[in-house]
Amino acid sequence: MKVRLARTAGFCMGVRRAMELALGAAHEAERPIFTYGPLIHNPQVLSLLEGKGIKALKELPEPGSLKGGTVIIRAHGVPPQDKARLREAGFAKVVDGTCPRVVRVQAIIRRAAREGRQVVIVGDAAHPEVVGLLGHAGGQGHVVSRPEQVAELPELQQVVAVAQTTQSEKLFSQVVRALEERFGRVEVHDTICEATHRRQDEVKRLARDNDGVVVVGGKASGNTKRLAEVAAEIGKPVFLVESEEDLDRSRLAKLGSVAVTAGASTPNWVIKRMLRELSFIRSLREGGFRFWLRRSFRFLALSQLVVALGAAGMALASQLLQGLRPDGDLVGVAFCYIYAMHILNQFLDKEAGQYNDPDRAHFLSKHRVFLIGTGVAAASAAVVLCALLGAVPFALVATMSVLGLLYSVPVVPRRLEKKIGIQRLKDIPGSKTLSAGLAWAFIVVVLPAVAMGLQSLSGTVLAFVFTLALVFVRCALFDVLDVQGDLIVGKETIPIMLGEAQTRRLLWWLTWGLCGLLALCAWAGAAPSLAWWLILPVAGIAAMQLLWARSWIMPGSVSEGLVDLNFWLAGLVALLWLAMQ
Repeated sequence: MKVRLARTAGFCMGVRRAMELALGAAHEAERPIFTYGPLIHNPQVLSLLEGKGIKALKELPEPGSLKGGTVIIRAHGVPPQDKARLREAGFAKVVDGTCPRVVRVQAIIRRAAREGRQVVIVGDAAHPEVVGLLGHAGGQGHVVSRPEQVAELPELQQVVAVAQTTQSEKLFSQVVRALEERFGRVEVHDTICEATHRRQDEVKRLARDNDGVVVVGGKASGNTKRLAEVAAEIGKPVFLVESEEDLDRSRLAKLGSVAVTAGASTPNWVIKRMLRELSFIRSLREGGFRFWLRRSFRFLALSQLVVALGAAGMALASQLLQGLRPDGDLVGVAFCYIYAMHILNQFLDKEAGQYNDPDRAHFLSKHRVFLIGTGVAAASAAVVLCALLGAVPFALVATMSVLGLLYSVPVVPRRLEKKIGIQRLKDIPGSKTLSAGLAWAFIVVVLPAVAMGLQSLSGTVLAFVFTLALVFVRCALFDVLDVQGDLIVGKETIPIMLGEAQTRRLLWWLTWGLCGLLALCAWAGAAPSLAWWLILPVAGIAAMQLLWARSWIMPGSVSEGLVDLNFWLAGLVALLWLAMQ
């Protein structure tokens, strides 16, 4: 089945901000920690927060009843009197997680109320956001959820109309027309969030272009239900689901293509689980060979064979770039070492994996014995091959293996851990991405230079920079996609440190800077003409960055495997260049 993921699916800015505040509080704030009401309308997220010790207050505590602790105001916002009561309750800290878009609507309502005007809020009267907005109207607010209710309003003067930020555009327009027909001139503020506009526009387009639409989100989420309603207006089958168990597989199998979108409170890991389940459904319109080919590539990507073969390709390219003769044993070492490193590290990083890539987590659990067995065998093979190459290569790989093991185990004494906040080397902010690049560079560049002798210093330096930069870009690109899961477990990756937008800019500069460096070295004669050819895999990585940024391909094991195919491309162009010499 062909599956298309909406660019706007998942957390909006306000929900992401509230989640970051809550997760930051879970790691740093004074306990106990509460949210005033559910932080967002998603049961999986609420269960996650409760597992981290963050509970939802169902009612306001009495003044002075608490001594310390932290409370987080949910993304929907609260009436001003509730915020004051939370401060009076005795919390040490009140964290305002109100969405900035909601704060803007609150300000419009307060200003109108101060000027004596009447405010009509178009939204669901029982929705927390609307309850909070009404509290800012100072008794001069009214809530309308459908056009017919306008006739039930009292006589109003100087009417100001605003919308719940996740309201339907169509409904808001209908209510405004009804208000104008009854009260004449109305001051209209279209306060529907821009993200809501984009989501609803996109789901209409996707519903027209596909055979059906799957909308993922909590059953209590108003904006999720509205997305389903907007999609249904196009006349295509719509599946509103909260988890994988809700999927109607028999009906979906009759469709050739489905679009997947999600409410603003739906986390990435829930969307990824849904995509995994949909990939398992074979459409009755899909040919058997195509389905088999897709599943086979998925297996190769998840088992780390794609990236390990890519390491072999990079090793060959590195040897030629350094002016060395190709050596099969060193290529084999690169394959075995990188395979073992990636397999074993994934088992050591299972906590983040269940959020970042549920498909991979499921695969690791299902094939645990096979993967650990082959990982240990590959590590042993790498050590044996290096022993055959000599004492120095063996010592180098043995040292790297020990450092790799130390990376994930506690090495900092407890008394120092409390001062510096680091227990393991992997806890150093941004270390995962840089250490992966360095490990690749030592195996595919430094090891051949040590084992076979240094032939070209400039070629070796270029090969080192080429490998380090390319692997760094690969890993940081994956980190951008994994921000939510890394935040949950408290990992300080580069996108969390710099922000997603800044990280993407950094990766663009690195990618095109590497292209320029390869071209300069080839033109100046500081490296073999192979450097010109190696611009191709760098451009391939750049293309994948663009495809992900535009959401033209879905995140997941298959698309990550496509990134790793660029390492294969490096080996392929190296072989072609060698054949032409």
